[in-house]
This record gives sequence, C-alpha cells and structure tokens, in this order.
Amino acid sequence: MTPIAIVFLVLALVILWGGLIGSTVLLARRSEVAQYPPDGEDPVEEHLEDRPMIRDT
Repeated sequence: MTPIAIVFLVLALVILWGGLIGSTVLLARRSEVAQYPPDGEDPVEEHLEDRPMIRDT
C-alpha cells in the first residue's frame, strides 16, 4: 500500500471508531432525559383508537 492509502485508512478508522466510542460514552453519561418539556401529555379528546392502523409492510 502507498503511504497516502495508509493515511486515509488510518483517518477513516479514527473517524469511524472515534464516533462510535464518543457516542457510546455520551450515551452512557447522559442516558435519560432529566426533564421532559411541559404539556407532553396527549389531549383528553384525542383518541388513538379512532385513527387508522399504521401497518409497516
């Protein structure tokens, strides 16, 4: 392999594995939402049974 190919290989590995490790660390440190925004409840008059069923096919 040429030196430029090795440089790009190392750069790609650092970007990919660094992103994976960074996101894992961030998720481990802040895994839950501390406080949800106000008015997060569904309105009482909204009935989910009245909506058509969503089918993922």
